[in-house]
Amino acid sequence: MPMTPEQRPPMMELQNLLISAESVEAFFCGLSGVAAATLTGRTRSTIDCGITFQEGSRRVTVAGSSPRAVRLDQIEQRLGQGPCVEALRTLAPVLLEDVESDPRWPSYQQELASQNCRSVLGMPLDIGRDSTAALNFFASGRVFDDQTIKETAAFAGAASQAIRLVLKINDAQNTVGELRSALEGQTPVSIACGILMAQNRCSQNEAMTILTNASKASDKRLQDLAKEIVTHLSGETPATFFQS
Repeated sequence: MPMTPEQRPPMMELQNLLISAESVEAFFCGLSGVAAATLTGRTRSTIDCGITFQEGSRRVTVAGSSPRAVRLDQIEQRLGQGPCVEALRTLAPVLLEDVESDPRWPSYQQELASQNCRSVLGMPLDIGRDSTAALNFFASGRVFDDQTIKETAAFAGAASQAIRLVLKINDAQNTVGELRSALEGQTPVSIACGILMAQNRCSQNEAMTILTNASKASDKRLQDLAKEIVTHLSGETPATFFQS
């Protein structure tokens, strides 16, 4: 019988997520689910998890293991107070053990109580960037003991490494996309310049000046005019030698 997410080792779940996620957004949605399932298995109580990012003074909920997780996380971001906000500020785990007895955030705790949420654990993520992030865990009972917090910190460490890798891959993909666009635009321009150099027996700079002036005179984009020149001469549209 296949293991449930709660039964599978968290590291295995993170590895599977890294392999299967098709986007950064999908990864964070999956991560919130893995985090919630991990603590649900550890505490034997239903745990919801939200993920918050902060850049400068702006905080936003980027994912949640359930609609309830997103709703509870957004309450904290709206009020600007609570364990997750404090964890982002201090870069240390912050526990709200009981909304009925903790004196720190009365407005926030009152809203949590109305949502049948009794305890919250904010766990920072070290993502190695100007922005910061945190996992926000919600429970209907007092289930976050010292050992659970310790194990959650270890999970957050592994999750932080996974996030760094995902963001680096995303940066690399964006760079490749920008390079591809640049090459696709530059290829016909370079070929057209070569044609003009041969026809006019001029330098590359002079050919580029001719092409630029013609572009302005015809009110056409430089790349579009270059494509017309190449197509007129060869009957084929130029292509870049850049394969993904």
